[in-house]
Amino acid sequence: MNWGVLIAVLIYEVVSIVGIGAFMAYKNRKKGGEESGSFAFAGGGLPASLVGITLALTLLGSAHNWGTCQNAASMGVIAAWFGIACVIMMVVITQITGPWIRRTGAKTIGDFLNKVFGKVPGTMISCVNAALSIAMVCLEVETIAITLSFLTGWSYMISAIVGGILAMLYVLLAGMKEIAWLNLLNAILMYAALIVVFICLCFKLPGGWDQVEATMTASADTSWMTSIFGNKALIIGFAIPSALGATMFHGMAQTGYQPVATAKNNHEVKKSLWFAGPINGLFCIIPALIGVAAFSILAYRNAGSMMMTPAMLLELLPKPVIALLAAGFLGVDLSSFAVMALAPATLISHDMYTLYKPKATEKQKSTLSRVIIVIIGVISIAICNFQPAVVDMVNWCFSFGIPVFIMGVIGLWWKRSAKASVITFIATWIVVCIWSTFGLQNALGWANFHVNYISLIVAVIVGMITTAAL
Repeated sequence: MNWGVLIAVLIYEVVSIVGIGAFMAYKNRKKGGEESGSFAFAGGGLPASLVGITLALTLLGSAHNWGTCQNAASMGVIAAWFGIACVIMMVVITQITGPWIRRTGAKTIGDFLNKVFGKVPGTMISCVNAALSIAMVCLEVETIAITLSFLTGWSYMISAIVGGILAMLYVLLAGMKEIAWLNLLNAILMYAALIVVFICLCFKLPGGWDQVEATMTASADTSWMTSIFGNKALIIGFAIPSALGATMFHGMAQTGYQPVATAKNNHEVKKSLWFAGPINGLFCIIPALIGVAAFSILAYRNAGSMMMTPAMLLELLPKPVIALLAAGFLGVDLSSFAVMALAPATLISHDMYTLYKPKATEKQKSTLSRVIIVIIGVISIAICNFQPAVVDMVNWCFSFGIPVFIMGVIGLWWKRSAKASVITFIATWIVVCIWSTFGLQNALGWANFHVNYISLIVAVIVGMITTAAL
């Protein structure tokens, strides 16, 4: 066990989280406590820089670091397209859907859909959006556990418990303001870590990066893995649906809107793209290269697609670099956990709890949000060892948000029908489940026809027909 590395990483995480969290909580109390909505929405006063960085790191987590390394072991450098595709998502959130939703005065996606379609569709989406966010929180705990296991040799479960406690502290003390300032610190750290790791591997990889390329191009089965464009099947079956799913899901989901709701005004939201786009979009490139490097060395393949990259890094890198990388990767996953846990907690406390208690105060909502975050954290720890491949799971979750995006656009720019929206949501979700669960995709021989395509086609057709008819 690398005790020195572990202690250094844990000291950084605990001191930064508790220090910044306690200071932000103190600032919140001085400004009137949590009645101003400071816990969930930072009082609506953040500048473009903090909004952009928070948005970038909220949607930059398990699928971008260890998930991209895992994907690169099977599809090569094109795995970086998951991050590149997220630039499109950032454009849509900051320039289109975020400002639209803010103009309605909505604080949550459920509230927005209440205003557009009525209470039934809004409540339905609040419930489903909360469930999907919780599913993605479980993925964040999985990769947090991988990082700690990578450092310590602990079992997944022990690593998940320790990581889960850190993750809950990331948000519990002061909410969005705590997350925003921690994200600023971790954004600097994570890029410094990746750059240092890449430079170190130039000297530590057997034969260097030239040998990685030579090994991969020596066989026709792997030669395409060194190209950022991969092959035609991966462009159709991975790159395009990743862009579609990420853009449409987060473009009209609480996970994408929560950071936007913290901004001073829409001008700050639009400026935040200059921070969110580059920080999120460029991140996957180095993890994809590192994943291919691990795959190119036969000795590490036996560890499996998820663990071969940690195994290589642990053996090749000096301990200070391992500490830097672990702290950076933990920061990424902790930041994603924080907002992805806060998003369903906000939906439950602001959209569902108020059905039972319409006059609930902001303090009561904040208290309930904290309780829900703890519950989500405990559930995530309990089931984090039973997850499928990270990027596959994320893309599957995205398919459930596509009909929400389609109906949101229809409702804003064409006609509105509560019945049409409910029919479209349910019909699309049923088709998504059948397509991805019962083997229909393989039975038809359409292995590259991603579930996100099916979701988009059904949502557009059913949404337009039912809206026109009803």
